Parts: sequence; C-alpha cells; structure tokens
Amino acid sequence: MPVAALAHASLSRPRLRPGAFGLGLLLVGCSVATVRREVPPSRDYPAGVAQMRWHTQIHAYPPSNPHPEECATGALVGNRLVLGSRGEEVVAIDLLSGNTVWSVPTSGGVDGDARYDSQRGQVYVGSDDGVLYAIEPASGKLRWSSRFKGPIDHAPAIGEHSLLLATAADKVYAVDPASGKARWQYEREPPEGFTIHGYAVPRQEGRTVYAGFSDGYLVALNAETGDLLWSRSLAAASDQFVDVDASPMVWHGLLVAASFSGGLYGLRPRDGEVVWHAFLDGTNAITCGGSRLYAVSARTGLAAVSVSDGNILWRQGLPTAGDLTAPVEVGPYLVFSGSREGLFVLERESGRVLQIFDPARGMCAAPAVDPNGHSLYVLANSGSLYAIDLIW
Repeated sequence: MPVAALAHASLSRPRLRPGAFGLGLLLVGCSVATVRREVPPSRDYPAGVAQMRWHTQIHAYPPSNPHPEECATGALVGNRLVLGSRGEEVVAIDLLSGNTVWSVPTSGGVDGDARYDSQRGQVYVGSDDGVLYAIEPASGKLRWSSRFKGPIDHAPAIGEHSLLLATAADKVYAVDPASGKARWQYEREPPEGFTIHGYAVPRQEGRTVYAGFSDGYLVALNAETGDLLWSRSLAAASDQFVDVDASPMVWHGLLVAASFSGGLYGLRPRDGEVVWHAFLDGTNAITCGGSRLYAVSARTGLAAVSVSDGNILWRQGLPTAGDLTAPVEVGPYLVFSGSREGLFVLERESGRVLQIFDPARGMCAAPAVDPNGHSLYVLANSGSLYAIDLIW
C-alpha cells in the first residue's frame, strides 16, 4: 500500500550531470567515420521531469543483505501491473493505489519481465528454475505451467501461432500458448569458458524466427518447424565474450542485431548479409524509435544510431550507472534503469541527462511504461515498486 516517500528517493530536485557526453570517432564497417553531431533546438523542461506518485514494498530484504537485486519488469493489464520478484511469487498491483490485488506463488525467483497476451487473455512469467507460467490477470488463476531446461530470464515473445521462448541454456522453444507444451526446439552448443550473463529473446517476422546465442551466432529459423534457414557469426576476432545477447529486431526493412564483442549490425533479413556495422563494443541491448536505434553497451554507455546507415547520432557515457536496461521512448524522453544508480530520464533528441531517481540501491529492472499516459512503474533493488509520472 502507499507509504511516505523516502528521503533518498526524493524526486523534487533533479540530479543532473552536465557535460557527460562522449563524442569522438567510430569505426563503421571497414572505414573510419566521424560521429555526426546533431544540434537539436533548445528546449526548457520542468525542474523535476519525474515525480513519484506512490511506492510499495514487493519483497522485503533483511538488513543482513546489503546488496539485493530485483530485476523483474511488470506487464500492464488495464489498471493493474502483474509483476514477479525474487520473493518467489507473482503479484497484481492496483495502479491507482499501489495495493496488492492478488498473489500467486512460484517455484523459483523471478528475474525477468512479464508479458501480456491480449489475444488469449493471459500473462507469461518465467522463473529461475526454468518454469514458465501462464496466469489469468484478473484473478491470478494459473492456467498452466511448464518446465524447460535453463533459467528463464525473459517472458516469451508472442509469435503468430506460438510463443517463442529462450532460456539461459542456449535453447529456443516454440511453445503452444494453450497448453505450454513445446512444438519444436532449437539449440546450440555453448562455448567453452565464460559467457556474458543474459541472452536474447527470439523475434518472429513473417514466417521466420530470429534468435541469438552465446557462441556469437545469429540464426534464422522456420517458424513452423524450427529448421535452420541461415546462420551468421557476429563475433569479432576475440574468441571470448562473443555473446549475441541483444534481442534481434526487424526495423525499417533491416534486421538489427548485436554481439558483445562485435557491436551493432544492420543485416539483410532474407540471408543475414551485413549491410552496415557499428563497432559499439559491449552492446547487449537494442531498442528502436522512429528512424533511430538505441544501443546499450556495458562498456561505452548509450548511443543513438541511424537505422539507415549505422552512423552514431549521439553518445552518452554513464560509467558509474552499472548495467543498463534498454531505453524506452516516452514523449520527449528516454527512460531506462542503471543497476547502481536507479532510473535515468534523458532528452531523446540529444541524450542529455535530465534527471536521475536514485532509491539508494539502484535498479536492475527495466521500467514498465504505460503507453496511454505519462506513467511508468519500476521495481528497485530494495524490493520496492515505484509509480512515477513524467511531465512534459
């Protein structure tokens, strides 16, 4: 239920970082290209672009745990947020009051996002012991649960006829949304040695499913059978940390994907031929908006990239923010989380930091954004869920 705002979580004064841009030279393909410097029109923003409406405890941590992590993102369904946590339960939260409407136990902790399937009226949530749940959002009734090999850190993508599920064991499944049973599976042998934590969510475009793996390969699969259509290595010369952890997407006719060692790629969807390559070392998440891509790099921060040619429009280095979630466009802003420093609000056109909401322990979870309004909901590492309104 709503509680008083904490002193450390005050949103009344923005914390700004002037001069945080990192602009320089970038290797694109085989040539050297100068970073393009856009000069957007000057604009005034409210003193506090983000204002907290309420916050409520989802999973309480004892004082003996000084560095908790909560990485789950909720799914918005009407006036409710359906959200998992490491407390081994899924809850529905009323968006107006912050009160818990129902809770359902899970067999393991939840570290990933939930996804709402409007066609079938159910929410999908995966747990770290490899169980995928389909839950009715109105009542919390469990429709089915199925166990797969490997932790599930992301809810499945919703394909034309199947759910497209990946696990941390380098396996991709097509799952029957009515029963939870696998229709087909595709897997690759994980590389020897260490890999980067995380993995890509498969995406379907037409009759093709695109998926990335920790061995550095992006593959195209037949959506009906799971048969391999083509594969493309996105790894750089290094044989370590070649993971394709950014979820691929087709945007403006290009297949966009990335590997940790190779950076960001624009490819031809039908055969995986490389159209352009932006060497953004450490890229592990991609989102899109308009004619832009936003690439998150564990090493170089956040970059806005032209989807047509791969040129960098701006870069924002965030060296102390920790691991970043993929940014989401909300009006004139970009919003995302940093595992060490909390929620960031940036000016979308320039990448300028407008405000940081720091609840003292950071945020591993990405915010769930209301597409019909100015609100977002994000779970902090402390186990508290925050409702935040953006003003413009």
